[in-house]
Formats: sequence, C-alpha cells, structure tokens
Amino acid sequence: MPIVSVSMDDSILRSLDDVAQRRKYRSRSEAVREALREFIDVTEWGREGGEASVILAVIYEKGNPRADLAMLQHRFDEIRTMLHTHLDEADCLQIFVAEGSTARLKEVKVIKFIQTAARR
Repeated sequence: MPIVSVSMDDSILRSLDDVAQRRKYRSRSEAVREALREFIDVTEWGREGGEASVILAVIYEKGNPRADLAMLQHRFDEIRTMLHTHLDEADCLQIFVAEGSTARLKEVKVIKFIQTAARR
C-alpha cells in the first residue's frame, strides 16, 4: 500500500485521535482511510452521472402499513430485492437493496443520503 503524507493542524489531529480511539481503529491510517472512503461516497452521491448501490432499511409499526414502501419496487427497477420481517409484536422491518444512477436513486423520496458503495 502506498504511503501518503498529510499535514494537519493540532486541533484536527486531536479530533482524529479522539474519533479513532472511540471507534477503536487500530491506527490513524485506518481512521483516515475510512474518512476518505466516506468523503468519496458522499462526493459520488452528489455527482451527476454517478452510480451507486444503496441499502434502505425502514422500521414501522405493524398496525400502520406503509403502502408507499410496497409500491417502491414497482416504481423503481433499480430495486433489486427487498426483505420484510417482523421484529417483534409491534414492529416490522423492510429492507430494500438498489443499484443504479444516483440521479434515479435520489428520486426515492425516502432517501436523503445513504452511505453508498460507489462503483469505480
């Protein structure tokens, strides 16, 4: 793996060390790599012409069915699969897996921003 040198001021370095410790990263490098992955994902999500894969998980009450969620798969060919399960007596979990253009995925109104796995 190539080595890259980065300069930063003391306050950013302290913040990086605090986050790395709380998240139990083994090193600063690991924390920086994760931060860069997130930066790239956010940038790809906002880029015109970008491609992404997303996972959308929604928890809702059984007594309050979400017809809008059931219609998502029919409106969006980008949704590859979905899973429904009962969490307990009161709640359900619906999971959608989708991939396609970020522009099209953003049309799913329930998606504001979801961590993406940008295809390179």
